Amino acid sequence: MIFTYLISFASGILTALSPCVLPLLPIILASGIDGDKKRVKGTIVGIITSFSIAILLLSSIVTALQIPEFVIRVVASFVLVIIGVLLIFPIWDKIQLKLEGIFGINTARFQGKGGFWTGFVTGFALGIVWTPCVGPIVSAVATIAAINKLSLGTVLLVISYALGVGLPLWLAADKGSDFTSKLSFFKTHSLGIRKVFGVVIVVTALFILSGGEKKLQTWLLDTLPESWTQISTSFESKFDTPMQKDLTETQTTNTSVINKIDPKHLIQGCFGGKDCIPSIDSPKFETAVQTDLWLEDSDVVFGVNLNGIQRAYPQKILNWHEIVNDKFGNDPIVVTFCPLCGTAVSFVREVNGEIVEFGVSGKLYNSDLVMYDRKEESYWQQATGEAIVGPAARRNESLEWVATTTTTWSRWRNKYPNTQVLSQDTGFDRDYSYYPYGNYEQSEDVFFPTQNESKLLPQKEIVYGINIDGIYKAYKESDLVLLKAFEDVVNGDTIKVVYSESGEVSFTNTDTQQELLYLRGFWFAWVSFYPDTLIYQK
Repeated sequence: MIFTYLISFASGILTALSPCVLPLLPIILASGIDGDKKRVKGTIVGIITSFSIAILLLSSIVTALQIPEFVIRVVASFVLVIIGVLLIFPIWDKIQLKLEGIFGINTARFQGKGGFWTGFVTGFALGIVWTPCVGPIVSAVATIAAINKLSLGTVLLVISYALGVGLPLWLAADKGSDFTSKLSFFKTHSLGIRKVFGVVIVVTALFILSGGEKKLQTWLLDTLPESWTQISTSFESKFDTPMQKDLTETQTTNTSVINKIDPKHLIQGCFGGKDCIPSIDSPKFETAVQTDLWLEDSDVVFGVNLNGIQRAYPQKILNWHEIVNDKFGNDPIVVTFCPLCGTAVSFVREVNGEIVEFGVSGKLYNSDLVMYDRKEESYWQQATGEAIVGPAARRNESLEWVATTTTTWSRWRNKYPNTQVLSQDTGFDRDYSYYPYGNYEQSEDVFFPTQNESKLLPQKEIVYGINIDGIYKAYKESDLVLLKAFEDVVNGDTIKVVYSESGEVSFTNTDTQQELLYLRGFWFAWVSFYPDTLIYQK
């Protein structure tokens, strides 16, 4: 076990040297620019403390309340702004004088401590912002902490990692403090320098709040050599710990576009690891009349028509759960939705001939949901249905697709008045009227890195993508709505495309009369997996 702590400590040191720390360096280095070593210590202690708490405690809270990652980032960024403003303007000094006058408290005895506590609060906020940057080992620890009771070993493992993170940061800030303390300029202008420190904090907070640091990280990952950007991941992958075992299984899939999934490209998408977003495993359904009481005509639903049964799954519910383990007669089906990619796909939930349940792994690849099965715990790509890590990947397994329609509630209800609808009685306390991702669908922002990018269409343009013997083609939804029905030739085959009044879409090979399956989602998601795709031009 001691060896595991040493690995965790060393991994923390290497994490502090990775590109994701760069956006925070200005604050860390500026903390000791006026020679105040107490602020340096406070900043580093704050980072270590919040880093540890965030992993061990915050993950469980966020999982229970389903607080999106961007909300935490916004709150932490605002805390940094407040701290910066207090440093720029001598507000705290005036508060101290008021306290002395009102309560007769001699605040002079607290002098010398302000630097430490100012640094501590700053570091604490930074640690929260930085938590998503953790490496695979601590991501696994967060999973253990969220699912099981905390143990002393788990706590020590996280602390050893946090101490490893803090050591190089403290050395950098402390040596900067030693240098500046020897210069008379910094001694005589300490008040002005403190204001500079405040400005650095505010600017960094706004940079983080705007999402600039994610773009910086993405640029660094794309630009710098892998030997620089993946130091901690490469180090961790050398040790065959139980937590790391699945992630080190790099496998080849059976597609012509994605030949293998490397663990370094799996991004932690939510706190708490597996099941950080809870799936619905015992779904309840209601009638269309009952649904009309709470669902608007224009609200999006995902419809499945199978074995004479029609069911609608409102996006308002799947925004919070992403996976529904269901059954249509004797057929076990999993209905999935990735809010970040706009992809709703259903599959037969059988793995290696056995019926399984699926859950949210907590990981993302190409900003898309990565599922895991609860039998072998293999990882599965939601947008493609392919196993990417684990035993199922070694068998080159893919899930069987089930046709799924993305449409509005009124259109689906009008065509299928006897439809069943997923009930809000999910067993979880969620506000399903609230969209947890802000203005994500309307903006051009993509929260997480993708392997391939294309500016041929807007990032969030809705497209329908098909595959004809390895030739991929995308159709804009706006074209389908306008044209209603038309023919196209793909890879020598004539394809008839129909967009019906119910919002259902069909792609039919007129030569074979075979109906083709398609993927509907944002343009960036489609092109991430299929960079050589063609685009239909009407």
